[in-house]
Amino acid sequence: MSRYISPVLYILLMLVGCVAFISIAGVRVGIFEPLTGFSMLRKSVFASLVLSLLAAISLGACRKEKNIGVQRFFILVLMVSFLYSVMWIGFYFQRAGLPDINDITTDTDIPPAFLNVNFIRKSKENDLAYNDEWASIQHKFYPDVRPLFSTKSKSVVFATVSELVSERGWDVVATYSGAGIVEATARTPIFGFRDDVIIRVTQLAPNKVRIDMRSCSRVGRGDYGVNAERIESFMADLSEALHRSSMPSVSTLR
Repeated sequence: MSRYISPVLYILLMLVGCVAFISIAGVRVGIFEPLTGFSMLRKSVFASLVLSLLAAISLGACRKEKNIGVQRFFILVLMVSFLYSVMWIGFYFQRAGLPDINDITTDTDIPPAFLNVNFIRKSKENDLAYNDEWASIQHKFYPDVRPLFSTKSKSVVFATVSELVSERGWDVVATYSGAGIVEATARTPIFGFRDDVIIRVTQLAPNKVRIDMRSCSRVGRGDYGVNAERIESFMADLSEALHRSSMPSVSTLR
């Protein structure tokens, strides 16, 4: 019986893998919309769970045949399909408690306003108008999303911001050095969802500069915390870069 079951399990495993690959690759290359790809991935997870169950049943049904090679194959299918399902289910439950908001900013009172991104967003994508009701939710769930302050000159800070944006490989939409504004588009690591980012550098005093950042998703009600993580990561790297630039070089210490 195992010789009939093995090819079926193999084909099912390949189908699950193909659906998972197509769901991700299809979104990244623009074949279909992100929400369609996410729906396909979710179905592949359910199919993988069913495949795990089938592999476990097959392992029990064919145990009397004492075919070591077949048993190892069943165990392999069981482990691969189960681990794949657990990985995505774990990711979901890890983020399930996060709020359904997709626009995060370090300044909830006067959020940085997008200028050029408005012209590249499609009508069916999320609105760029900031929802004031999300401010209290953000402060509760993402308390570490805060502005950054520096004693560096505005020009130095702006140059450092532009350099970090370039290092991350974000698509720069527009830069306004005089206004201290950088607009760019970032993509999520797996699906490549496009999130729009704006960084604002403001001169508060002769020796004090404030850096604010806003990151918002083009699609979806919630962002699973991606925008907040992006801001926190960028601000941490920016703080480190500004700190390094203020340290004296070896030559100046001699």
